[in-house]
Amino acid sequence: MKGRNFVRELLVLAAFAAIVLCTPADSFGQDASTFDRESIPATAAKAEGFVPKGWKIEEQIKGDVTADGVSDVLLKLIEDKPKKDDEFVDRNRVLVIAVADGNGGFRNAAVADKLLQCTSCGGAFYGVVDAPANVSIEKGVIAVNQDHGSRWVSDITFKFRYDEQPNMFILIGFDYSTRDRAEASVVSESINYLTGKRIATNSKGKKTTATISKKRWSIEEVDSEEFESAAAKRLGVD
Repeated sequence: MKGRNFVRELLVLAAFAAIVLCTPADSFGQDASTFDRESIPATAAKAEGFVPKGWKIEEQIKGDVTADGVSDVLLKLIEDKPKKDDEFVDRNRVLVIAVADGNGGFRNAAVADKLLQCTSCGGAFYGVVDAPANVSIEKGVIAVNQDHGSRWVSDITFKFRYDEQPNMFILIGFDYSTRDRAEASVVSESINYLTGKRIATNSKGKKTTATISKKRWSIEEVDSEEFESAAAKRLGVD
């Protein structure tokens, strides 16, 4: 028992020691190269049929994301690695969008393997606790929110909406903020990819608005680490 407690204490101390070393540009991305998108079948009778070997369902989120009046399923997959009481296991995450086919089954509409942060991506702010990767459906829009950091804590939200013309889920919104827990200062930006507007707020609360390109990003293309790094650079906190 004493040995296990000692190991836990070492893990916590090591995680929180990073507080004095981390900068606001720190990012905690997972290694997407470990996941094979081809391991997800094109169709399945049940949503569980989209879970490949070595993975399991961390959470199922149900809701209509294609505006056809039929409930679809978002599968938040996590690596199926054994976990013991005295050790912390890093596990990657993948988001699979299983769309109802109208016949009781589902089709694989999208696999996002660069979007959700891994369980150890929380930094010293979460220590040895699994970092969150919150997925929800809000009026047909898929929202992904996650945060991480140490002294500086970054909070990121992506929003996606189904577009029937290209038949894919398009990024329509990106919100990023980072706060200094020591000085209680916050800088942020909010981008609307439908209107092409970006609103940035500095640490003194002053807002500036700019026009950006209306580039269409599919959910499979979005790399949360790259988006965060670019936002931090734009805000001058990298």
